[in-house]
Amino acid sequence: MSLRVEAGFEHLRDAMAQVLAEEVEFPPGVLVTVLSAKVTANTGHAKFVLSVFPENKKEEVLEILEHAQAEIKDGLAQHVRLRRIPRLHYEFDDTEAEAAIVDTALLELRKKGEV
Repeated sequence: MSLRVEAGFEHLRDAMAQVLAEEVEFPPGVLVTVLSAKVTANTGHAKFVLSVFPENKKEEVLEILEHAQAEIKDGLAQHVRLRRIPRLHYEFDDTEAEAAIVDTALLELRKKGEV
């Protein structure tokens, strides 16, 4: 993938992060981070990878994002120059949860003296 395309994805990620901070109201104590963004070649679809803390609020965050779809698209239109604003798709990053499972397993192995 070209550097120009990658830079466009980074710009879109930054724009989405700014729009979420300015336009979308999440419940107190919920932190949503935009990790990456990708757009299809025809700009019909965009996928955003999000991190949500605490993890058990993912469904609630997804509902909020779906209800705020129009505001998010309007905000993106102000920050990003695209011929059309794509259909937005969201995916959640589970790296933190998987790391916690591995840490717990390692701690148990240390307690047993196996590591």
